[in-house]
Amino acid sequence: MAEHQTTEEVCAFCGEELGENPVRRGKFSYCSEACAFEASRSIDCGGRTDSVSAPPIVEQILPPSTE
Repeated sequence: MAEHQTTEEVCAFCGEELGENPVRRGKFSYCSEACAFEASRSIDCGGRTDSVSAPPIVEQILPPSTE
């Protein structure tokens, strides 16, 4: 028996199977507008994505002096 290989495309962001109306952005295909949007957001080296909230400000506290 010949083995059948599936050539179904998957979403470039989440890996789910593309549905009836895939979203195409350049050379990538996404299963939804939401995945296309999330994939277009920038990600920094730590894996964090752009966010609408400001990062918390951390102030350095010096140890008490021993004098």
